[in-house]
Amino acid sequence: MKIANQVAIAKAMRLSSIFRTSISTIALLTILVGGDAVSASEPRVSTLLVQQKLEQLQLKEEIRDRVQEEVDSAFGRTAVLLNGIVIALTLFPTAAGVGVWLLWGKLSKQTTIARQEIESLRYDTISQLKFLISDAETILSEIQQQSHPADAETDLLLPDAQIQEFAPINYGNYKQLLTPGDYAKQGDACFFENRYEDAIIAYDRALEIQPDLADTWNNRGVVLTRMQRYPEAIASYEQATTIRPNYPDAWNNRGVVLLELQQYPEAIVCYEQAIQAKPDYADAWNNRGVAFSKMQQYEQAVISYNQALQIKNDYTDAWNNRGVALSKLQKYEAAIESYDNAAKIRPDFYRIWYNKARCYALQGKIDLAIENLKRALNLNPNLCKELAKTEADLEKIREHDIFKQLIGQ
Repeated sequence: MKIANQVAIAKAMRLSSIFRTSISTIALLTILVGGDAVSASEPRVSTLLVQQKLEQLQLKEEIRDRVQEEVDSAFGRTAVLLNGIVIALTLFPTAAGVGVWLLWGKLSKQTTIARQEIESLRYDTISQLKFLISDAETILSEIQQQSHPADAETDLLLPDAQIQEFAPINYGNYKQLLTPGDYAKQGDACFFENRYEDAIIAYDRALEIQPDLADTWNNRGVVLTRMQRYPEAIASYEQATTIRPNYPDAWNNRGVVLLELQQYPEAIVCYEQAIQAKPDYADAWNNRGVAFSKMQQYEQAVISYNQALQIKNDYTDAWNNRGVALSKLQKYEAAIESYDNAAKIRPDFYRIWYNKARCYALQGKIDLAIENLKRALNLNPNLCKELAKTEADLEKIREHDIFKQLIGQ
C-alpha cells in the first residue's frame, strides 16, 4: 500500500514539474528577449530570479530520481518474491513425489519383512504339526502291535479315537467341583495309562453333567472296544452319531466293532457313512476293503484298497491288505508288488514278510517262501510259529526240513 502511494505522488510531482518547467522556460526567454526594455537599475534582481529557478529545477529532478529509485527497488523486491513463489510452486510437486516414493519404498520393505516373518511362522507351525503327527503314528503302531492278535491275512486299524493326553488335575487339599471337560480329560489320561475302568467312570461322570458331548461318547466307545465289550461300544458310537450325524470317526469305529462281530454288511454300511461324511478318509476305505475281503468279495476289496492308497500312498496296511486280496485272486505278481511297497515303508512289519512267504508258497517257489518266512519269524517269532503250524497256504513247504526246523516241529 505504501509503495502504491509513493508511485502516485511521484507521478503527480512529475506532471507538476513538467508544467512548471515549461512555464519557467518561457518566462526566462521572455526576460532575456525583453532585457533591453528593462531598466538598467534592475539587472541584479533578474539574475537572482534565474538562479532560484534553476535550483528549484535541480531539486525537483533529485526528488524525481529518488522516487524512481524507490519504485524500482520495490518492484525488484516484489519480482524476487514472486519468482520465489513460482519456483516453490514448481518444485513442490517434485518434492511431494520424492516423499511419496520414499514412503512407498519404506512401506514395501516393511511389507516384505512381514511376509517373511509370516512364512517363517507358517513353516515352523507345519514342522511342529508334522512332528506331532509322526509321534501319534508311532504310538498308534505300538498300540496295534501290543493288542490281541488279529486275523493273519489282514491288518485292521484300531478305532481312530481322537484322544489327547492332558496333564493330571491337581486337586490341592480340597475337593473341587469339576466340569464335564475336566472329567473327559481324566478319562483320556486313564485311557493312555491303560486304566480302562477308571476311564469309563470318568467319561460317565462327564456325560451325566453334559450328555451331548459327541467326542466323549466316541472315546468311551473306544475304551469299551479295547475291553471287548462290543455291544456297549456300539451303543456309545450310536450316541455319538445321533448327536453328530456326520461324525466320520464314530461311524468308522462302529464299523470296526461290527467287523469283530462278523457283521460284515452292517460294518460296510458304517464305513460308507464315514466316507460320505469324509470322502478322503483313508482308514475307512481300508476297513471297507477288509470287510469285503471277509465276505470273499476280493475285487471290491481291491477297489477299496486302491482308493485308500490314492488318498495316502504310504499306507502300509492298505498295501499289505491289497496284496492279500490280489493273492486270493491268484494275481501273485501284483500281490508281491504290493507287499514290496509295504516293506519299503515299514520293513519291520512281520505280517508283510509272512504274507509274502504264503504267496511264494502258493506259486511253488520254495526257497523264496522259506526266505520270507525266516524274516517274519525274526520279527515276531512266537506269533508267526503259531500261524505257520496251521497255515493252509504253506502246505507245499510244510514237509521240508527247513520249515520244520523254523517252526520247531
